Amino acid sequence: MRTLSGSIVVLALLSLHPSLQAAAPPPENPQGWLGLRLGEAAGSTDAPGVLVRGVVEGSPADDAHLRAKDTILAVDGTSVHGAGELMARLRAMEPGSSVNLSVKRGEREFELRTALGARPAEAVRMVRGWLGVEAIELPPSLRAHFGAPEDAGILVAAVAEPSPAYDAGIRVGDVIYEADGQPVGSGRDLSRIVSEAGVENDMDVVLARDGARIVVGPTIERAPTPQ
Repeated sequence: MRTLSGSIVVLALLSLHPSLQAAAPPPENPQGWLGLRLGEAAGSTDAPGVLVRGVVEGSPADDAHLRAKDTILAVDGTSVHGAGELMARLRAMEPGSSVNLSVKRGEREFELRTALGARPAEAVRMVRGWLGVEAIELPPSLRAHFGAPEDAGILVAAVAEPSPAYDAGIRVGDVIYEADGQPVGSGRDLSRIVSEAGVENDMDVVLARDGARIVVGPTIERAPTPQ
C-alpha cells in the first residue's frame, strides 16, 4: 500500500486510552486480579452491572474472552452494583481462585468461568481495536462538499487489505462522519470510538460517498502485532 504523507492521520486505530498502564507494587498479601478497565453501566443506579471499558492483553479477562462493552452483572451468583464493589470482591480472593461471572453482551446474558491472576509487577498493555484505515482531517467547507455535516467528517485516504474496513466496504474517498452513534470529527475521535466499541463487536459506521449517506457495519478486530 502506498504511504501517504502530509496531514494524513494514521488510524491504525489503537486505543486512545493509554495502551500501557503502570503496574502497582506487589502487595504483601496477593489479591485476585482479572485485568479490566471498568466504568459504570448505563441505566438505573439500583440495577446491577459494571461496564467493561477495556481488557488487559493476556489477562484472565482476555483469556475468558471478555470484551469492551460487556457488562458484568454478578460474581459467583451475587450481583455487583459498581466498579468499586466488583474490584473489592475480586481483591478479597486469592490468585488462582476460580470465579464465575454473569455477563451481559448486547441483549444476551451468559456465564463465564475463569481463574483469577495476580496483578503483574511490570506494566500491562490493553487490548487494542483496529479498523484499518488512514484518513485526512477536513475543514468544515470540504466536509459539506463531500456530503457530510460541517461539524464532523474525515476523508479515507487508504484502506488496508484485508481489514474490517475493507471487508465492510469502506473505500478510499469515503468521508466517515459517525461511528457507533458518535460524531467523528478527527482521527482521535475515531480511534477512541473503535477502542470503546470492543474487539469482535460490530460497529455501525456512517459515511458520505458521492453525496449519498451509507451505513456499514465492520466487525472490530484486534490490532495486528507491529512487525
